Amino acid sequence: MNRLTALAAAAISLLCIGITVPASAQSLRGKLVGAWNLDEGSEIFQGGKKVTPWSAGNLILDSSNHFSFFVIGKDRPKGSGDPRTPVGPVVAYYGTYTVDGANNTLTYTVEHATNPSFDGAIRTQKISFEDDTMTTTSSDVKTPQGTITPVNKWKRAK
Repeated sequence: MNRLTALAAAAISLLCIGITVPASAQSLRGKLVGAWNLDEGSEIFQGGKKVTPWSAGNLILDSSNHFSFFVIGKDRPKGSGDPRTPVGPVVAYYGTYTVDGANNTLTYTVEHATNPSFDGAIRTQKISFEDDTMTTTSSDVKTPQGTITPVNKWKRAK
């Protein structure tokens, strides 16, 4: 009986070790999966200047590790009426993602984007939560106006 009890305890211990290793990634992933609405979309330039050019957006992270992301600019001019022609500014892309719970990061692998220069890009986001708001701080992006760090605040869609 002691041998059986020891074997059971060892099996349970090994199972617990196997479960706790990815638990940080799973708990972060569990918090991330779902639909998010943009609450504030900002860009921080290398000199510290912050602009908030984005008025709306959506981030969807599904349970099969696919995502879609878009943000729409403030004060867009009226369009031509052709819904196939975007009136900017707008940034949109989709692809797959991975989660690193130990480092609180979310990494996108972009399949296609509104700007072809982002096709195939790897975008790493540092993730933080405060109450019902998730903040993503992205890796730097080179733009014609200078290098920016996108910082987006998201509220879970209801």
